[in-house]
Amino acid sequence: MAPLPINWCNPYAGKGRLRLKGNLHTHTDASQCGRIPITRVLKTYEKMGYGFLSITDHDMVTPAWQQRTKLIIFPGNEIDFNGKHHTCVVQRPGGNIHYTKFSDQKEIVARNYEAGALVTLNHPDWEIEEHYTASHLLHLNPYTGIEIYNSVVERLDGASLSTAKWDRLLDLDKRVLGFANQDFHRLSDAIDCCNVVMVREKIPDAIFNALQTGCFYCYYGVSITDIGRKKDTVFVKTKNAQLIRFVGNGGIIFKKMKGKSGSFNFKDLPEVKYIRVECLGFGEAISWSQPFFRV
Repeated sequence: MAPLPINWCNPYAGKGRLRLKGNLHTHTDASQCGRIPITRVLKTYEKMGYGFLSITDHDMVTPAWQQRTKLIIFPGNEIDFNGKHHTCVVQRPGGNIHYTKFSDQKEIVARNYEAGALVTLNHPDWEIEEHYTASHLLHLNPYTGIEIYNSVVERLDGASLSTAKWDRLLDLDKRVLGFANQDFHRLSDAIDCCNVVMVREKIPDAIFNALQTGCFYCYYGVSITDIGRKKDTVFVKTKNAQLIRFVGNGGIIFKKMKGKSGSFNFKDLPEVKYIRVECLGFGEAISWSQPFFRV
């Protein structure tokens, strides 16, 4: 199944009223770096009120969908290439993930993307020597998106936040989605950093389609109640934001306003190529939208 097209002018055009949280980067004790058995991992996310999850153990597909759980489970695999350039591949239930040991990254990325998988490049700014350079992200093709926030890196060297690299890509018309994941390895990693899909019903296809087409936002404490575009105006409404920022063209803050909601009109600034929204709340609370391109 080929990947679904993305409406880059308004990725939220097909949104529904139901909001479901999910983590797409999760390890169990099947990974050498993981500590928690699969059954406890699933119970942890059920207690957190999540709707979906992907188990992405290293270089393998853990059969989590066979476990009894209220969560919708998507098969996944975090593939690393000689210990570098970790890549998450997530599929629909029953979908195939193409992987062979010592595979070439370009081949694996392209083959899985063309088979309709979500292909994300993980923690670009992890470690002092960055995991992915902007040049590597720019020239690798094709893939779904990058992790713009990876919360486990808060306890490691490097940086959790990768929006600067994302903006460089978007400014060069490399249109990729942004994802926020926990990279769960141990119970203390289960903090509320996730992807929130905006769907009409809680079924696997609806959730996966929303993830593939960008009908979700990256959540780390601010709840977006509505977001979209009416003609040339991008708008957002939230429950608990204190500041709204409209960012574009390589990271320029074109507009910011205090409050729970805000809007930006492309007609006001003809030079703006794209706009993405950052919703900042109390303390470190923040959420990020997908980008809206002018055309």
